[in-house]
Amino acid sequence: MSMQGRLQDVSVPDLVELARQMGEEVGVFIETAVGEWALYVRQGRVVHAQGPDVSGEEAVHRMLTLRTGTFRMEPGETPPVITIDKPWNALLLEALQHLDEEPEVHTQRSIPSIEEKEEQVMTRPRKTREIIAEILDELLETSTDIVGAAVVGIEGLIYSARFPLKDMDENLIAAVAAAIYGLSRRNIQQLRQGEFVQALIEGSEGYTLVRSINPKVIFVALLPKEVNLGMAFAEARTVSARLAEILQGLQ
Repeated sequence: MSMQGRLQDVSVPDLVELARQMGEEVGVFIETAVGEWALYVRQGRVVHAQGPDVSGEEAVHRMLTLRTGTFRMEPGETPPVITIDKPWNALLLEALQHLDEEPEVHTQRSIPSIEEKEEQVMTRPRKTREIIAEILDELLETSTDIVGAAVVGIEGLIYSARFPLKDMDENLIAAVAAAIYGLSRRNIQQLRQGEFVQALIEGSEGYTLVRSINPKVIFVALLPKEVNLGMAFAEARTVSARLAEILQGLQ
């Protein structure tokens, strides 16, 4: 079954995640003011992307900046060629790092993109970044129920992170948390249960809590195996409200 809609309502990463779940082969086609774009998924893997004068991974990088236009998703679309041979998480992470390191010049509108807004948090007022870090430090110093925390944009970019193990890949954790948010939010919308608030993932040695700060930013908390979930939820709710005030006006 084909699907269509507007990019103003659904982000490109969400489209890709949906396409990866739809079937054997799916094509995602996007029409914008700057040209036509196509992305092909085969058995859950992105295998080809193309746009005006660009293809492969670079096309994915640019597609992630698209904010206006229309899309359609077509099952059964066979890719004309294979230009990508990487897992989607790795591809997304590289694209996000690319956008973080090199400001996007292909934006379709004068309003700052999500990446530009997140860059404002990281550089525009330095004080904002410091305040977020201080809030996380204070949380971890006083809480016995939260042992690691991060503030992450829904595209997977990190505002600030404090994790207990030094070898934890912060970028990968951010990308995974953003994916959890996207899938959870879509599930809630499909079930008509209102707006996303939080998601809890239970592992054999602890929990991961993902909570919405505002529509574009999420709070991620690592909880130990022996945890008072009621207290952890209360602390996450309180710190998310504080962070929402700090980030107000940047959305």
